[in-house]
Amino acid sequence: MPAIHPTSFYEDLTDDRLRIIASSLMEIRGKTFSEMTSELDDNYTRETASFGRSRNMLIQACQAKKHSWLGLAHAGMDITFTIGSVPCRFFRDDAASPEKAGFFKRNAVDDLFADDDARPVMWRFVVEKAITEDDEDRVLFAGYNVYQEKISEWQYRDSAPTLHSVDTVVPASTILPPIDLDLHDEDKKDIKSDDDAEKSGTAD
Repeated sequence: MPAIHPTSFYEDLTDDRLRIIASSLMEIRGKTFSEMTSELDDNYTRETASFGRSRNMLIQACQAKKHSWLGLAHAGMDITFTIGSVPCRFFRDDAASPEKAGFFKRNAVDDLFADDDARPVMWRFVVEKAITEDDEDRVLFAGYNVYQEKISEWQYRDSAPTLHSVDTVVPASTILPPIDLDLHDEDKKDIKSDDDAEKSGTAD
């Protein structure tokens, strides 16, 4: 069964907002791996540094309040941020078959409730490592129900984002410019327009 687009469950989870987070996570990972190439570095040191930098980036972005829709719910190692009213976390894992011990563990603020198992109770940004050299890393934003089944999905790659919906029609891909590490400089005009629209009550 095709995964349902996140906006089908929460209007706050728009493509533009998800793209801002996903592209920043992707850029931090790429820069970290390209910088940490000494003989003392390995996948463990690079993955650890990538997680730490991503966590700090999200905390700083939330505290700077550059986006009215982005908030910080919990600043611990299991950082939880909000997109509108929706709590989210991020992992480096496999969205289809997560292996991290804490992937499905929810803290006090990472909690949604659903009347049935067809609605997500948790949302995760998942950075997936490319399987082959011909492939590329990607970021998935996935929603899981109470049984830990993935029922909603949105996908982003550096080359182009791919959106998954309930039907078989895939929207046309668009090549996007890179976004700065701090989330705020790149796409400044688009983001400002989104925020201004929200303040005036005309946002989607």
